[in-house]
Amino acid sequence: MQTKHKAWLILGVLALLMAVTPASWAQVNSNQATVNLNAVLGESLTVTASPGTVNFTLAASGPSTGSVPVAITTAWALGSSRTKVNLFAYFTTANALTDGAGHNIPSANVSGSVNSGAFATFTTAGAFSTQSLQVFSQALAAGSFNSSRSDNLNLKIDTTGLGLPVGTYTGVLNIQAQAL
Repeated sequence: MQTKHKAWLILGVLALLMAVTPASWAQVNSNQATVNLNAVLGESLTVTASPGTVNFTLAASGPSTGSVPVAITTAWALGSSRTKVNLFAYFTTANALTDGAGHNIPSANVSGSVNSGAFATFTTAGAFSTQSLQVFSQALAAGSFNSSRSDNLNLKIDTTGLGLPVGTYTGVLNIQAQAL
C-alpha cells in the first residue's frame, strides 16, 4: 500500500506544479525596433579615354594618321530635368602641338573622325573651347537618364604648308562631357 500512496503523492505534486507554472514561459516577444532608410543617387557624368598617348610619324608636308584611335566611354546618371549629353574633344589654345621652341601645329591642322565618319578639324566653338570637335550630342528621355556609350576618335595631323623643322611636337587633347 505504501507504493500506491507514494505514486499518488508524486502524481499530485506534478499536477500541482503544472497548474502553478505560467504558460508565458514558453514564448517572450520583445518590442519592435525600426530603422529608417535613406538612399541618394547623385548625378554623375564621367569620361574615360584610352590610350593615354597617340603617336604620329609626321610627314614633312602632308597628312599623318595617329597610331591608334582613342576609345572613349561616357557614362552618366542624371536627373530627369536633363535633356541631352554632349561630348567634346578640344585643345585649350589655337596651337594643338608645339616643339617648345616656337614651332607649332595649329588646331586647324589637326582633325578627328568620330566612329569612322568624315574627318573634321578642331576649329568649332564648343562648350569648353573654340578649338573643338563635337564627338556626340545625345538627347535624353525616360529610360536614358542612367546610361553610357562608347565612341572611337581617329586623329590626323596635316603639316601641309607649315614648313616645320625636324623635332618632337607634343600637345594635349582634352575630352569632356556636358549635361544640359
